[in-house]
Amino acid sequence: MSKMDAKPLISGISKPVSQLALGSAFYNVDSKEEWFDILDYYIKVGGTIVDTARAYSTSEEVIGLWMEARSMRERTIIQTKCGITADGYLPAENFPQVVREELTTSLRTLRTDYIDVYLLHRDNQEMPVAEVLEPLNREIDNGRIHAFGASNWEYRRLTEANEYAYKHGIKSFAVVSNNISLAHPTAAFYKGLVSTDKTGEHWHEETGIPLIPWSSQARGFFTGRYTPQMRDDFALTASELDSFTSKMLKVYGTDENFERLARAKELGERKRRYTAVEVALAWLLHKPFPIVPIVGVHNREELASCVKALALTLTEAEIRWLNLET
Repeated sequence: MSKMDAKPLISGISKPVSQLALGSAFYNVDSKEEWFDILDYYIKVGGTIVDTARAYSTSEEVIGLWMEARSMRERTIIQTKCGITADGYLPAENFPQVVREELTTSLRTLRTDYIDVYLLHRDNQEMPVAEVLEPLNREIDNGRIHAFGASNWEYRRLTEANEYAYKHGIKSFAVVSNNISLAHPTAAFYKGLVSTDKTGEHWHEETGIPLIPWSSQARGFFTGRYTPQMRDDFALTASELDSFTSKMLKVYGTDENFERLARAKELGERKRRYTAVEVALAWLLHKPFPIVPIVGVHNREELASCVKALALTLTEAEIRWLNLET
C-alpha cells in the first residue's frame, strides 16, 4: 500500500503536513460512518490535514465526532474556514465579532479547543487589510488558532497584507487556498472564487508560502465524464443536462481543456496504467513551490488513486506538453 510523506511546512504549525489534504465539503452527519471510513483510510495512508468550513453543512460535526471517537485530535491538522456572506464576500460589518463567534462555533462543533489553520473563506477588497489581520492575530494570542490563511484572495491583496504585517510586527497569512488545476476555468465557478495564475505561482515561489488548492482535479473534469459532444450537441436541452454538468461545460469545456484531458489520458497510458485524473494530480505536485492539493473523494478507491499519483514522475518536456506549450 502506497503512503504519503509528511513534513513540517506551515509557519506556526509543528505537526507534519502530508502531501495531500482531505476535502470534506460534502460530509453529512446522517451518513457519518461512510465518512469515518474515508477518514480512517486517509490516516492509514499517511494523511494529516483535513479541510472543512463553517459553510460546509455538517462537515465540521462529522470531523469532530470522528476525532473524538478515534482520539485523533493531536495527529490531525484541522483547517477550517470562516467569513462568507450570501453574496460571496468576507463580511465587513462587525468583522471581529464574526471571527470570534464563528470560531467559537467551530471549536464547539469540532470538539476541540484550538484550530490548527484558520482560513478566511473569501476576501472583501473594500476592507483595509489591517481590519482583517488584527482580529486573527488576537485569536492567535488567545491560543484559539495556531495559524491563519486566506482562501480566494488575489495576490495583490496578499502582498498588501504581508507587507502590513511585516511593518507592524504581527502575523500574516501562513497559507493560501486558491484554485489551481491542469484544466483552466474560463470563469469563477461560484461568485468570489479565485484561481492561481502565473503571477500567483511566482508569488508562491518567491515567498515560500504554501498553496493548499481546492478543486485540484477540476471538479472531476479529468474523469472523462464531460465531452465535447455534450458541449456541442444543441439537441441536448438544459432540462436534459443537470445544472452542475451545464456549469462544468461552461467553465471547463474549452477546446484547450479537452486537449489537456486527451493528453493526460495518453500520457497515463504511456506511463502504464495511470489515469488522466492521476496524471493531472501529478502535474500539480510537480510545481516548484510548496503545494498540498485538497482531494475530495467519496470512497477508499478514489483516495488510493490520489495517493498512487504521488509516485508518478513527469519530465519537464512532459509537463510542457500537458501545458499545450509543445
